[in-house]
Amino acid sequence: MSNHIGHKTTFWALVKKRITIPTLQRDYIYGAETEKTNEVLDNMLGTLKHALETGDEETLDFIYGSESKAKEFMPLDGQQRLTTLFLLHFYAALIAKDNEGNSLVSEDDFKLLGRFSYATRNCTVTFCEQMLIEKHEILSRHIANAQLTDKMLFASYLEDLDDFRGSFYTDPSVISMIVVLDRIHSVFHGMTDMWAKLTGNDCPINFYLLDFGIFNLSDDLYTKMNSRGKPLTTFEIFKAKLHKRILCTMGDKAETIAIKMDTDWMQFVWEVLGHTTELKLVDPAFMNILLTLFRAFDYISGNDKQQYTQLDDACLEHNMQSISKIKALENVLDVFSSTLSLIPQQILGEYTGSLQECIEGKLKNSGLLYLYAIYIGLYNKLESDEFNLRYRHVRNLINNSTNQIREVSMTGLLSDVKRVMQGKLTSVAVKLNKSSWVEEQEKDKHRDVWSTLFKYEDIEEINGSLQAFSANLNQLNMLDLSDTAFVTALTKRLDKAAYFFNAQLGNEYDRRSSLLSLGNYAQSTVNLPAYRYFGIIKTSWQNFTGFHRFADRDAIMKVIDKIDTTRPISDLVGNTSSINTEHWRYYTIKYASEITVGYRQPGYGYMFFPQVNDQHLYDDNQGYLDVCILQSSYFGKSNIAWRMINRLLDQKYIDVYNMYLDPHGGDRIRISKATTLAALDIQSDGWHVYGIEPGILCEVGLSITIVESEDQLEEDVLNCLVAHETGKDFVVEGAEILEKIAQKYPALKKSNQ
Repeated sequence: MSNHIGHKTTFWALVKKRITIPTLQRDYIYGAETEKTNEVLDNMLGTLKHALETGDEETLDFIYGSESKAKEFMPLDGQQRLTTLFLLHFYAALIAKDNEGNSLVSEDDFKLLGRFSYATRNCTVTFCEQMLIEKHEILSRHIANAQLTDKMLFASYLEDLDDFRGSFYTDPSVISMIVVLDRIHSVFHGMTDMWAKLTGNDCPINFYLLDFGIFNLSDDLYTKMNSRGKPLTTFEIFKAKLHKRILCTMGDKAETIAIKMDTDWMQFVWEVLGHTTELKLVDPAFMNILLTLFRAFDYISGNDKQQYTQLDDACLEHNMQSISKIKALENVLDVFSSTLSLIPQQILGEYTGSLQECIEGKLKNSGLLYLYAIYIGLYNKLESDEFNLRYRHVRNLINNSTNQIREVSMTGLLSDVKRVMQGKLTSVAVKLNKSSWVEEQEKDKHRDVWSTLFKYEDIEEINGSLQAFSANLNQLNMLDLSDTAFVTALTKRLDKAAYFFNAQLGNEYDRRSSLLSLGNYAQSTVNLPAYRYFGIIKTSWQNFTGFHRFADRDAIMKVIDKIDTTRPISDLVGNTSSINTEHWRYYTIKYASEITVGYRQPGYGYMFFPQVNDQHLYDDNQGYLDVCILQSSYFGKSNIAWRMINRLLDQKYIDVYNMYLDPHGGDRIRISKATTLAALDIQSDGWHVYGIEPGILCEVGLSITIVESEDQLEEDVLNCLVAHETGKDFVVEGAEILEKIAQKYPALKKSNQ
C-alpha cells in the first residue's frame, strides 16, 4: 500500500493521543470463540509473534477514522484490531521485568494505555479501567507466579476478584477481552522484551491511519475494509454512500457531517433508546430518523406525498444533491442532539413519545407535526414559558383537526405549525381547523385567563377545545375570555365536565349509563341526523370538540350542566329513577353493559333511530322505543343491527332459552323450538308473538289480542299482541312471555335449566 492514502503509525503512538471506540460500534468479537473468530485470532496472533521475534515489518492494512471535538481518535474501521493491540500491549506491560523481577513499565505508561477506551459503554469502560489498568500490579504478580499449563489464567483470576461485577458477564466485549488475554498469554508467555519492541521507534507492527473525509469513498475501499472479517451493516454502507453524495454536492461539509453521524448524533439516538445495551437496535433507529427527515423535506418542498420510503440510492440522490437539504439535515440533527434541555418539562413526555414512534418507523402525520413544532421552538431558542404556550396552540389545533391531518395536506400543515411556533397565530390558516384557529387566537389574546383553564384543556375528552363548551353562555356561542361573566359560567361548566371525565368508573358503558341518566346527549353523524351516538369514549368526544358540532352542543351541554359535583358519579350508573320504562333511555341506562356486547368493538357506541323525521328534536319528554343497536358506524342490510329491546332480551336469556336473533334490520327473535314460525318482536304497544295458536297462548296464561296483518306475505302467520303494562320493564315482560310459552313447549328451555 502506498503512503499517499495515509500515514503509517503504531498503536503506542496513537494511544498517546487517546483512542476512543465510538459508543455504538459493535462488540469486540475476536474472543467469541466461534470457528471464524478463532481462525482470525490465531492468524493475527501468529503474525504479530512472528513480527516481534524476527523484526520483520507487519502492516495491519489501515485504520479508518476521525478526530472528535475532544481530540480523541474515533475509529470507524479497525476496532477489532485496535482492541487486540491494546490487549497485546497491556499483556506485554504486565510481563516486562528486569533480572530481579521488577517491572520495566512505569505508572505513567499504564496511564497512557488507559487512554484506550470504549466511550460510554459502562461495562467495557469499567472493565478496562478497574480490572485491567488499576489492577495491573496484582495481575503482573499473578502471571509471574502462574504455571505455564494454566490455560484460563485471566478468566479464573479476574472472575474471582471481589471487584468483578456480575454485569460483566452480560457484556460480550468484556468476555471476549478475557478470552483474548488468555490466548495472548498462551502465545506470548516468556517474551519479556515485547514491551520494548512494541513501544520502540522501530516497532515492526504498524498500520496506515486514514484521516476521515479526505477520500471519496469508493466501493473498492469499502470492499477492502470489509475484507478484514468485519461485515458491514446496512447502515454503514448507507453512511458511506451518504458521505459520497455530500462530497459531490458540498465537499466542505462531508467530513463534519460524517464525524457527527458517529459521535454527537449517534449519541443522541442512543439516548433516545434509553442507553440500550441492545446495540443492534441503534442503526435501524438512526435510519428511521433520517427517513423521517427526508419525508419532512418532501412535504416542505411541496410534494403531496412521501417520495421515498427507503434509504436507497434514489433517495440519497434526490435529497443530497440539494445544498439546502444538506444544511437542513445538519441543522435539524444538531438542534435535537444539543438542545434537549430547552424543551419545557410540560411537553417532554409528548416529545419522547413522538420520537419513540419515529425511531420505530411508526410516526403518524400528527407526530411529525409535533416534532416539527418542537424543532422550530428549539431552533428559535424560545424561553420555556413561550415555548410551552405556542406548543399548546399547536397541540390544540392538531387535536381538533383530525379530518384535516392527511398526507396530501402536509405541506400546508407544516407551514401552519411553523407560523404558530413563530408567534404568527393571526396568519391566515391554510389547512388546520378554521374554528380552532379562531379559538386559539382568542386564547392568545388573554393568556392570563387562558392559563387558568389549562387543567381543563388537558383532559383527554375535552381535547383542548374550550369553545365546544360555550353553548348558550353568550349570544354568539363563542369563546370570549374578555368577559368575566362568561369565563365564570364556562369554568363552572368545565368543572362539571372535569368531575365527570375524571370519575373513576371502570367501564365505558358505566360512563355512558351515568351521563344518560341525566339526559339525552346523543350526537349525530354528518348529514344523517337519524344516526346517533354517545360520546363517552375518547374518539367520540374528540369528534364533537374537533368538528364543533354546534347543532349537538345544546343537548350535550344541558346534560353536563346537570352534573352535581357534590355527588359521586357512580350514583348515576344504572339510575333510571327519572325515566319511565316507555323511553329508550331507560334501557340504555339500565342495560348499558348488555348493549355494549352488541358492538363489534366497545368503542363504537352507535345507535340508530329508524324512520325518524330529520327534523325530530329527540325530545326527552317523548316516549320512544324503536331504536336499533349497530355493530359498527353505519346501518344497512349487510350490517348487523338489532332492535334494542330484542337484543337485550336475547343477551340476557340466551343461556336459558333456545332462541336466536336474525342479525339484519332489527328482525324478530326466533323461538322455533316452540313452532317452526314462532317468534317474538317488540313494538311500542308491547310484545308480538308470531306463529303460535292464540288458544295455546291463552292456555299458558297470556292475555292477547290478535293483530290483523296488512302484509300479504305475513297474512298466514299468526300475530298476537301481549300488551305492554305501563311502567313495567319491556325486557322483564319478554322474559315472562318466554317462561310461560316454555310451559307448553319444554324444548324451548335449554336442558341445563
